[in-house]
Amino acid sequence: MTLLTEHSTHTQTPPALAVNRVSKGFRRGRRGFQQVLGETTFSIEQGEFVAIIGPSGSGKSTLLKLLAGLEQPDTGSIVLAGDPITRPSRRLGVVFQQHVLLPWLTARQNVLFALDADGKSSRSAQSKGELADKWLDLVHLEAAKDVKPAQLSGGMQQRVGIARAFALESEVLLLDEPLAALDALTRYSLQLQLLHLSEQEKRTFVLVTHDVDEALLLSDRILVLSQGPQARVQEELQVPFDRPRDRDAIEASEEYRALRRQLLDSLTSEQSA
Repeated sequence: MTLLTEHSTHTQTPPALAVNRVSKGFRRGRRGFQQVLGETTFSIEQGEFVAIIGPSGSGKSTLLKLLAGLEQPDTGSIVLAGDPITRPSRRLGVVFQQHVLLPWLTARQNVLFALDADGKSSRSAQSKGELADKWLDLVHLEAAKDVKPAQLSGGMQQRVGIARAFALESEVLLLDEPLAALDALTRYSLQLQLLHLSEQEKRTFVLVTHDVDEALLLSDRILVLSQGPQARVQEELQVPFDRPRDRDAIEASEEYRALRRQLLDSLTSEQSA
């Protein structure tokens, strides 16, 4: 009888994002150097939706910029599916708090501009147009494709930004408080759209938010940052609700209310510490 001694051909899938002992600080004029993030380590699995919350000044947006390659860590490393992140990449899509649309282009042209700049030469002009139309339709902007940003409401402008990010088909979508500047009703509507889109699209999502309810509705896991300076991940919470999710059913459950209290207690205890 012969025993097989060859190594298995199965290899473990690397995390979508791996953050290893990352820290970051900035020069603040006469105040000298301010440490924003202390040594922080965590990973995000492929296909996972992770929310990052924390008190004001805890470095949430700084962390997202590091993940996007827009800033470089002072120490440690960030790895995207096995590859170090050293600069912005088309593999990482970003939706900012402000929509950052080109005002002289229509909604459709803004999406097409991003696709043209993406560098995927294999796409024809027709396929780019179809892709832009698809995502503008999915965010309910069918009737506003040929309208320029100044003629769109804030919520509609942000929908264009979301459509643009999804159209790029990045492996990871980084969302930097994309709904924070919107009124309550528009925010509520766009939260449901993001929930629907994220459940349709099996990509990896990282959402920075200060809204506990938004984090619980959208994410599979929540990372809570401690108060800065030298903020770190102080708590990690699994969100147990099955997908697809029904907002009304989730918010009516006792489990939801318990998780909400836990998160609020964690945030308020940090701020009063």
